[in-house]
Amino acid sequence: MDYSSITRLTGFASGMDTDTIVKKLMNAESISLNKLKQNQQKQTWLSDTYRQWNADLLAFRSNTILNMSLSKTYNTFDVTSSQENSVSATASGTSLAGTYSVSVKQLAGSATFTGDKVSLDPTKTLGNSVQGTGQLTADTSIAINVYNDPENPASLQSVTIDVKTTDTINDVVAKINGAKDSTGKSLGLQAFYDPTLQQFTLKTKETGAGTKIDLSMNTSAESQVFLKNTLGLNTTNLVATGQNANVIFNGNEITTLTSNNATIMGINFSFKSPTLDANGSVTASTVTVSQNIDGVMKNVKEFVDQYNGLLEKINKAVSDPVYRDYLPLLEDQKSEMSEKQIEMWEEKAKSGLLRSDSILTGLAVKMRSAMTSIVDNGSSYNSLSSIGISSKSYQDKGKLYLDETKLREAIQADPDAVEKLFSQLGDPSKGTSGIINQISETIQNGIKELTNKAGYTGNSQYDQSVIGKVLSNTQTDITRQTEKLYRKEAQYYRQFAAMEQAMARFNSQSSWLSQQMGGGM
Repeated sequence: MDYSSITRLTGFASGMDTDTIVKKLMNAESISLNKLKQNQQKQTWLSDTYRQWNADLLAFRSNTILNMSLSKTYNTFDVTSSQENSVSATASGTSLAGTYSVSVKQLAGSATFTGDKVSLDPTKTLGNSVQGTGQLTADTSIAINVYNDPENPASLQSVTIDVKTTDTINDVVAKINGAKDSTGKSLGLQAFYDPTLQQFTLKTKETGAGTKIDLSMNTSAESQVFLKNTLGLNTTNLVATGQNANVIFNGNEITTLTSNNATIMGINFSFKSPTLDANGSVTASTVTVSQNIDGVMKNVKEFVDQYNGLLEKINKAVSDPVYRDYLPLLEDQKSEMSEKQIEMWEEKAKSGLLRSDSILTGLAVKMRSAMTSIVDNGSSYNSLSSIGISSKSYQDKGKLYLDETKLREAIQADPDAVEKLFSQLGDPSKGTSGIINQISETIQNGIKELTNKAGYTGNSQYDQSVIGKVLSNTQTDITRQTEKLYRKEAQYYRQFAAMEQAMARFNSQSSWLSQQMGGGM
């Protein structure tokens, strides 16, 4: 390695290849620096590896562990409705299995105006005579009051829409749909003109008896003509009010639902139309909620598979072989190798970075301990082995196997105990904490240890973690050693330069003496 950027002309007197000699001398002097650089590279690899493990554990905890802590993982249900077109439903984690009677007498509706037929050409202006009786003969404006809760005056929103003879009906519709009150809040209106139906519609986006559109303040002749002739509205009734849904659930009438979607007994219902029999009379739909055991088994099996995958990855990392002859490559070494050779070399150089690592080894031990623990959940199904999940041999290093028949029997016999076995909150020291909570705490502690050791992805490599400080100190040593070698190289060149000067003087004197001796003969 050439530590100097100065171009030197050497060897004039001696004829020696000074640069080659100095380079070989510096190669010997660079041994300690090269070791520092190789150690720096190895620590960088180690930092990257720890940080990747940190990210992997966090992902496992945020996804797999979180999912297994949720009630819906263990309470999966099938839901059927005898009148699916009128009432549909889905179950949640808090649903209760059973058969329910649901009658829909009335859907929740928005405050709505529906105009009479008015033939308008959306491509023509309202002032154009082609609009016939719907023609607008003068500019006007309409005031609109919207209530989301008529019993609460503070819910009133008002706006005035300017309507010009140069507007098309689509322009008017766009103004209404984009209307905002004085605070900049949308009125939440939906206006539409259908040229096929020849009908104008104005409604609130929200439903329920608490919604109202009031146009009754438009008393001027121009606004009345526009509302009646152009929009086809009945000007004798310019107030529209929404309505609540009317549902009978297991014999109990409910009239307070402002939406056609409601959660009752933990079941999410969607009301689509009144439930009517062939004669048009209100009848009941039967909604059946039954536990889906296959769904619970699928969730548990996925957890076991993901746990085994993580454990296998840990076991591999702490047992990978170390190839001590494969040190990190220096830049001048890489220059003599192909990309494939470099890749194969570094694969072996990185192998075994975490062999027998105390953090990962300890994590694996604690994970296996949690998975074999007994949880005080008030049932005989108080361990994974009791529901068909266990290891077969110590040679499997904690890998779990699932007996589907035994797991199904446990879920059928006591689904609540199975859920508590996994997700029950409690004190680990008293044996009341579920397995998932134990695993979650173990992994969280592992993440903390890894962060202390090497920081986390996205943070500087030279942070205040253990390896971060090592890298920082190593970089300082490399800088110091490099400066020392620059000075050493300069010293060698000065010494060779002095030698060249001495030899030049000697050659000059020898030549002079030869001349003198030759001249005296």
